[in-house]
Amino acid sequence: KLLHDLNTARELKEKSQENFASITRKRSELHQQVKGLPEEQNKRILHKSGEKWLSARQQSNDCMVEYLSKLTSAYLNLPESHSLNTTVKEELAAQHPDQNKNKFTQSYYNQLTLLSNACHPELIKGKINPKKAYFLAKLLKPPSSIKFEDRMHFIGITVEPQQWHVQAAYTLAQLRAGNISIARKENKKLLRKAERLSKKGIELNYRKEGNIRTYKSLQREFLLHRALIESHAKEKEDAKKYLSEALEIEEQEQIKKEQKFLQSEIDLLINS
Repeated sequence: KLLHDLNTARELKEKSQENFASITRKRSELHQQVKGLPEEQNKRILHKSGEKWLSARQQSNDCMVEYLSKLTSAYLNLPESHSLNTTVKEELAAQHPDQNKNKFTQSYYNQLTLLSNACHPELIKGKINPKKAYFLAKLLKPPSSIKFEDRMHFIGITVEPQQWHVQAAYTLAQLRAGNISIARKENKKLLRKAERLSKKGIELNYRKEGNIRTYKSLQREFLLHRALIESHAKEKEDAKKYLSEALEIEEQEQIKKEQKFLQSEIDLLINS
């Protein structure tokens, strides 16, 4: 079932990318062809072409999201002894933007965002082979732009953050790999930024396209992450403290529902 779903998603992704590439080429050619037409006719033709291009781009993006989700799920849930485990692992590694610079694909940061979004639902479930989690951690290592932000915030200079989702997914991947100290270190950086910026009440895009989150909402999520980290470290009092701080912050019901996995795991570890 895992591999069947992956094969289907891969085929749809490839077809949608081919279709988008074809429409993009035709749109470019059309711009040259309509130059001599009356202005109103020119506008109508280009408007219709633009709508078709936008629809194809959205379809290509949606298919990429679904493909990455199935690919990540297949890799994490296939036994290491499976004959195709290495093949799926290599396919997932090939989706990192470093491997896609010359391909018809998303921009570097958008591709890394899509990759981290695909990993996040699996990372919050918790039941991951540590070796596979470590592979995800290497795949999701934050780029230099995030390290620059962290340095600025550390010395007290506030800069608008980027790609919280990548750093958060990297943190969880390190935790699932058993690297608690690294996970705690990354979480401290995230909390430092979220706590400082939450006072401003500004909103931003985070994790999912079109999903608006406030800095306070992010602070709540990172406090839950910290509670999870401390519960794995068997620092139960610290885990209780961070969990309590997180639950004091109001949150949308849909987001709270997504975070139930984390809260249940924290409660289980604290009470064990």
